[in-house]
Amino acid sequence: MEADVFVGRETELADVSALLERVRHVTLTGPAGAGKTALALRLARTLAPAFPGGVHVVELAEAPADLDSLAGTLADAIGAPRRPRTPALRALADGLAERRSLLILDTCDRVVGAAGILVGLLLRSVEELRVLTTSRQRLGLPGEHLYPVGGLRDADAVRLLTALGPGRPDPGDTGGLDVPDVPDRADTDPAGFCGSLDNLPLAIRLAVTGPTADGTVHRHTSMRVALGWSHELCTPLERLLWARASVFAGTFDLEAAEGVCADDALASADVLDGLLGLLDKSVLVREEGEGGVRYRLLNTVRDFGAVWLDRLGETEEIRRRHRDHYLALSARAEMSWQGRQLEWYRRLVLECGNMRGAIEYCYARPEEYRRGLDLVGNLWFLWACCGMQAPGDDLLQRGLDLEHAAGPERVKALWVHAWVSIQRGDLERAERTLAECAAQDADGYATAYVSQFQAHLAVVRGDVGEALRLIKHARVRHRSTGNVFPGFLPTYTVVATAMMLTGRHDQAVSVLREGRELCDSCGDYWTLIRLDLLLGQAEHLLGNTASAAASARDSLRGARLFGDTVSLMEALEVFVVIAESCGDDVLAATLFGASGAAWREAEVPPSRSPMIANLLRTAELRLRGRLGRTKFERLLEQGGSISLRDAVDHALRGESS
Repeated sequence: MEADVFVGRETELADVSALLERVRHVTLTGPAGAGKTALALRLARTLAPAFPGGVHVVELAEAPADLDSLAGTLADAIGAPRRPRTPALRALADGLAERRSLLILDTCDRVVGAAGILVGLLLRSVEELRVLTTSRQRLGLPGEHLYPVGGLRDADAVRLLTALGPGRPDPGDTGGLDVPDVPDRADTDPAGFCGSLDNLPLAIRLAVTGPTADGTVHRHTSMRVALGWSHELCTPLERLLWARASVFAGTFDLEAAEGVCADDALASADVLDGLLGLLDKSVLVREEGEGGVRYRLLNTVRDFGAVWLDRLGETEEIRRRHRDHYLALSARAEMSWQGRQLEWYRRLVLECGNMRGAIEYCYARPEEYRRGLDLVGNLWFLWACCGMQAPGDDLLQRGLDLEHAAGPERVKALWVHAWVSIQRGDLERAERTLAECAAQDADGYATAYVSQFQAHLAVVRGDVGEALRLIKHARVRHRSTGNVFPGFLPTYTVVATAMMLTGRHDQAVSVLREGRELCDSCGDYWTLIRLDLLLGQAEHLLGNTASAAASARDSLRGARLFGDTVSLMEALEVFVVIAESCGDDVLAATLFGASGAAWREAEVPPSRSPMIANLLRTAELRLRGRLGRTKFERLLEQGGSISLRDAVDHALRGESS
């Protein structure tokens, strides 16, 4: 029987209806709880007028698996006359042959082999027949068209939750799901609540309304029962891989699956076959993008696998392998970051969930604290260069609070944390962290970094002499050790800023262009973003407006590639200054509002140098004077409603709206 509440699926209904006009056999496939049955039943209702021979719905959950018995079950279900000694298949075909009919076979999973043969025979025998099947795996016919059914769209998931709201149970009564604080979370964060259940209609329904009132066990009593069906369909190898893959958070690739899941019981050569089998049974989701092919377990499917992993007694061992794999991956990324920055950024941004999982594993065990700090320190480029300052700040601080013993991992984490603190505008903490780093650095490993970031702090304070003294020391040390990045190349930003603060703008341009050439030759595209940002300021101070705007645009484009929100916000401020100097007051005021809103959303004070701070103050005074208070504030408010992404697009196009 169709569920009492059916929301959304407008696109799916239209797609499948159109598909059945063009092809003869469509299979709705997808994970347990996605609502394949509900969608098929709704299609039965909406498509009825198009099939004068009738729409016949047959559930096969308890159907016999042999071909003759299955044909007899279908013949009886559609009311086909059964004459003595007439084969059931012939009776079934005759019953469907009179006029154009739609046969809907629901839940073919357990009889997929026989159902596939039967559907193939019927399609060859009955010319006007259309067949719609639901199954977690394909039937395997040549003319079968798969239509994947996933979770609801976010808004529709919340609509379903709202529609079911009045019947919410006690927190413990969740239909077999491990969902804490069900009623409270459903009220306070409905979208997040539904997202934790993958927006699956059955999971939402059971988490909110619980199982049937009479306690009857049927295939929709709980998500665990529904997932148990999928588990039964899997081979032993696939079940083992499902359990072990539950350790992954987010997506993972074949390399990770082999590295973490393979052993004597599951050979590396068998992992790909296992993944393909799980894909075919709708246990895994396949995703393909710039990072190549990746796989994902839905949250509900992952939780089920984790239970089985625990029953196998392998949870600790597989989590250790997971930690080792991602610790090694972070070390590889750090070693080759300089020449392959965009490649590693695009790969590791997909691995953030797994990296965090490996870090959390270490942070939960005192004997692993040092490994956790090592992993966090290896990922300095994500925290400092790729817009992930907030999570990096949290993970670094937690690791430092856990591991107090001096050592190379802690020293490295300290200078990385100081760098991130500077970007987040917490200069006092950066100063304290650098002092602690220097005190614990018995081998002098971090001396150059301490000088480098102390020089940065001195520039922000306007102490040019101290900044130049410190940066000279850092540059000498970085050269002697061959540390190009993150050592030597970023020091150009401090030197150039110091020169601008003393009015030597021509020299600043020369220094910045020299730095740009070195970055190009070394493949350091991130430092180019920072150098172009400063070059835009220096060219503006020299009155070279076109060159200033071009450099600022280059900075914006580069920062967008890396997701570097700090550089995006700072580059927008440079655009404010340039636009105001050109008399484009509307654009300048709008971008001023957008940049201010972006800083507030980031919940950190702007980490700008005294130079750009002075330029911004001057630009603001002029804008207020020319536009008037009312119009200026209206444009600020308008800009504040624009997302950072849209504001960047406006700046690149030179448009205010």
